[in-house]
Amino acid sequence: MEGEAQIVIAVAFGVVSVLYQIDSDPGAWAATEQGSIYASREQLQRFITNPDSVEKWFNLVSLFKAADSRPLGVGKKYQAIYDLPLIGEYTVLLTVVEYKANTLVVLDSTSLLRPHFTIRLEDNGPNTTRLTFSTGDRQHYSSGRLGSVLRFLTGQQLQRSLFMIRMMFPF
Repeated sequence: MEGEAQIVIAVAFGVVSVLYQIDSDPGAWAATEQGSIYASREQLQRFITNPDSVEKWFNLVSLFKAADSRPLGVGKKYQAIYDLPLIGEYTVLLTVVEYKANTLVVLDSTSLLRPHFTIRLEDNGPNTTRLTFSTGDRQHYSSGRLGSVLRFLTGQQLQRSLFMIRMMFPF
């Protein structure tokens, strides 16, 4: 039994190593979802970027907290603990790499999966904001079927996040 577990772990590391080296289409697992939320851009950004609320609308994250005392802006760091199916807990350090108040927040990481997460806020009528989530990886090591599966799963998560935020900001 112990030998089988070692083989499974070795194969898993081998697959990850190969995928890490493969170049593919830059949009291989990028996903984008958008929706209208009945709230001002200021209210929505304040809610979405509040570390205490992230676990409420992004269900893969079991803990999200500020990793430094800087105000929200370029260079601000956050720690996220993802609860991933089949993998378990996975800790990621995220850094704000682009920021425009009440308009744009881009988070990036150098962890193994290299998440890249963009939140865009645009006026969409009186006291209504168009919220756009997009995500992908900078390395783009996911190709073929794996890229399609990751894009599908990521898209599903972003749709669920938009649904949760809509429920928290009723009309």
